[in-house]
Amino acid sequence: MVEKISFKEKLHIISEIYFETHKQSLFEDELARIENNLKLKIPERLREFYLMFGEDLDLLKCMYDIALPDELYVENNILIIAKENQNVCSYGINTVTKKLVYVDSDNMAIEEINQGIEDFLIYLLAVQGTEYLDCIGTIDVSFTAEIEKHLIKLTESNERAVLCDRASIIAVVVGDSIFICAKNDDCMESFENKTGFEVDYL
Repeated sequence: MVEKISFKEKLHIISEIYFETHKQSLFEDELARIENNLKLKIPERLREFYLMFGEDLDLLKCMYDIALPDELYVENNILIIAKENQNVCSYGINTVTKKLVYVDSDNMAIEEINQGIEDFLIYLLAVQGTEYLDCIGTIDVSFTAEIEKHLIKLTESNERAVLCDRASIIAVVVGDSIFICAKNDDCMESFENKTGFEVDYL
């Protein structure tokens, strides 16, 4: 399905899948206070992300440890926004180039990531669903093109593609698998019936 969706609307869709209804999590004055402490302006996409999800502790601390707004810090010109849950590496935004980077925790090597901030934030949210939602399964990554006929693609990237419907399903490509996350068993069953796919439940 090809559908042009703004970043804010993508966040709304994911919010409704995870929480049933959209809610604003944080407010501009709180972000302004944090920016004042950091002495830098939070990038626009990250601001929008935090306005929607900035206080959802359970969601932000699932598969990845996504920094709460008060946990943001700058190290070597990198605004650190997330860590893998075993603290092997961090992800951040270079405050000079505004590019997304990967930071190896062992040797502090910094490598630029060929992915936009918007796509990466959507990817992080989708991966969190594999822990946050109760109904999860997988499909082989070779079926990506077929799944794209049934779901809306939320990212430009194919390597870390995120797809969803507007009501109940979010899917994310991770390695050789597509993780399918649903609000509940009925939603997953409906997805299987509609698409003809057989999901391997986890």
